[in-house]
Amino acid sequence: MCRIAGFIGAHPLSLRTLITDPPHGLGHQAWAAREMASATVNADGWGAAWLDESGRPAGYRQILPIWADINLASLGRSLKSPLWLANVRSATAGLGTDYANTQPFYSDDWLFTHNGFIDNFARTLRSQLRAQIAPEIETTINGNTDSEYLFALMRQQTGTLSERLRAVIGLIRSWLADAPEVRALLNMIASDGRQMVAVRAAVNGDAPSLYFHADWHGGTAIGSEAFDDQPGWTRVASGEMIIAEAGQSPRRESL
Repeated sequence: MCRIAGFIGAHPLSLRTLITDPPHGLGHQAWAAREMASATVNADGWGAAWLDESGRPAGYRQILPIWADINLASLGRSLKSPLWLANVRSATAGLGTDYANTQPFYSDDWLFTHNGFIDNFARTLRSQLRAQIAPEIETTINGNTDSEYLFALMRQQTGTLSERLRAVIGLIRSWLADAPEVRALLNMIASDGRQMVAVRAAVNGDAPSLYFHADWHGGTAIGSEAFDDQPGWTRVASGEMIIAEAGQSPRRESL
């Protein structure tokens, strides 16, 4: 199971401020996570996505463990953005460690990362997801993870970002209504460049941990675990959504 992080603020934040500077940032969570329900380390790659100077999504993905990536120090001090999504990966059994399966995912309009899994995805829900996804979106899927299919399913929906994520969770719930043995752990962070929306959700199981901070380095931070011991970190309840925009206090809504 992965560890994920996000940030949105009015001013650019360096990647190192999010990833490696905090005493319990993703760089530390990769090998010393405190609240992982499965696995012990996140050694199957890492990645980050951000907005470039023109406001378009961009990204970096690496299949090495974050602590073994010689690019991290230079990227950390050089890259700055008012919006970040990041992930350190613990690969689900059967889903290969390669660049196509490494998060975050991004497109011309969206950034997305997922922490969790769908049990036996290829045999349980992949066919239902594919049936919902238009060919022009399906052709952009390069890997075989449940996470990338969830990203495609989100893009297939209509409405606001929060409405799209609600629709995705609603579909998963409906498909698993008669399959209580199949777990779907669905912690997700997504952004359209203007908002960052995070959900802590699960079907037939317990959702992974998730926290937010409403005023962390001048913006809203989201993480699988709190990055530091600063006051203000709040546990996201299971079945809760956090909606954040730059310069505004995040909103909390029930799913």
